[in-house]
Amino acid sequence: MPPSRETFAGALDAAISDAGLTLDRVREHLAARGVSVSRSALVYWRMGRSKPEREASLRAVVELEQVLGLTIGALTSLLGPDQPRCLRQGSRTPLLERRRLWPSVRQTALEFELPPEDDVRLRSVHDELVVDDHQRERLLRVRVVAEATTDGVTRMPVYYQTEDITRPPPRFAAVFCCRAGRVRRDVDGGLLVAELFFDRELAAGDVAAVEYELVFSRGLPTLGYHRRLTRPASMYTCQVQFGRTVPRSVERFERRDLAAPRRKVHPLRLTDRRVVAVAAREVGAGIIGVEWAW
Repeated sequence: MPPSRETFAGALDAAISDAGLTLDRVREHLAARGVSVSRSALVYWRMGRSKPEREASLRAVVELEQVLGLTIGALTSLLGPDQPRCLRQGSRTPLLERRRLWPSVRQTALEFELPPEDDVRLRSVHDELVVDDHQRERLLRVRVVAEATTDGVTRMPVYYQTEDITRPPPRFAAVFCCRAGRVRRDVDGGLLVAELFFDRELAAGDVAAVEYELVFSRGLPTLGYHRRLTRPASMYTCQVQFGRTVPRSVERFERRDLAAPRRKVHPLRLTDRRVVAVAAREVGAGIIGVEWAW
């Protein structure tokens, strides 16, 4: 009997069958995206004999959703193990105060009457940053799978902080299953805050998969990218695509907040396609990202 479509194995098996692709063709599509997965791994995932757990495997699942024409989170949302008590339905998510991640956010938070951060639980967050041939940020594409923890959820806040205050603020745009609301830009502080409205009102337990992007003007060479999380994320992935110039070294790191030292630091390797990726499960509130040296 094939595995249920409600499981990761069943959903993957059905998606591959529906797409009409052989496993070798799936691997070719993944390789074109800079991801290498063995045929045996795909077989085991499809049969339910194992699940993706390593960082490279988790990133492969994110790319599989695109290769197989699935909605965002169709596979990644099925990966999580039994949730710890603090994340189960009916309990509230442990938070990190906004001001500990964005010190200048208070005025905008009051103006927008931003909803509580734990109105939604982050099932997955995927950041994709494009760095141009001149070492500058050009595009940040973000895909989020969020689950409402209460009834009547209609929106979530989006934040972006830059240290390069010499350039104009980025252009914010809603891309998939959402729409943009108000946007405020603190030019002096380099902070952008935006409202992202879901395409429907969510009841507790409802899941929304959304995508938005930030398009950057020309600025100074960038030396890294990180995600600031006010609440935990079941899965986080980050992919950076470099232009013709690649950094000499790249490191992954985490921090508990802006004032805390870096931890869990280790080097990363670029693929032949000038891509570096990070993937982590059950990421706590705080900061996770990559830094590099040119």
